[in-house]
Formats: sequence, structure tokens, C-alpha cells
Amino acid sequence: MTQVTMETLEPTVLYRMDLERDLQSTATVPTEIGEALIVFRGPEDARGYQRTTGKHTDEEGFKPVNLDHEQVADVLAMHGLSVVAMPEPWTGEASSGVDVFAGEDFIRLLEECALASPGFA
Repeated sequence: MTQVTMETLEPTVLYRMDLERDLQSTATVPTEIGEALIVFRGPEDARGYQRTTGKHTDEEGFKPVNLDHEQVADVLAMHGLSVVAMPEPWTGEASSGVDVFAGEDFIRLLEECALASPGFA
């Protein structure tokens, strides 16, 4: 099993702030259990997603933002989301698709990583 460290996981979301209209949005995807916040392993994965899909691009105002577990929880609450989707597994190992987590479970996993790896994002 691969140990998750700060070098392998920097929870990153694609976020857009429109200050003129006082709007904030984040990249989400529909899943079987509800609309999910897309969380990437790091900014490189987020940029790869933008290039590959053409969605949530810089031109649309979306930027990769690294978050700690408390900030992920805040984004979920702010946007009324309770599900997290990761297009790449956080271990970096091959995957058969998107990993989907209940928001609470994902936050708990991030908290455990933070405890196990001092300095973890």
C-alpha cells in the first residue's frame, strides 16, 4: 500500500470568484449519490483535467486552489454539497474511474493524513 504524504496529495479544487457580481463557484460533477465537489490530488491533476476535458478552464475564471481539510469542509458547506469526487485516486495508483466519497468520510480521511504526516496540506 502506498503511503499518502504531502508530496502525493495536495487537495485541490477548481474555484472561480466573480467579485463584480459577488459570485463564487467550484467545479462539480453529478454522481449517483448527488452533486459532488471535484477534488484533485494536486494542481497538476487539476490542470490536466482542464486540458483534457475543456471544462472549468482559466478562460472561464477557474483556478486551481489547494485546500486543507477544514477548507474542503467549508467549500462543501458553502455550496451545499455533501459528496466528493476524485478523478484520480489519491494514492496515484491506477483506477477504473472516479472515486466518490461522502463528504464527511473524505474530510475524516484528510484529517487522518494530516495527523499522520506533519505539515500535510
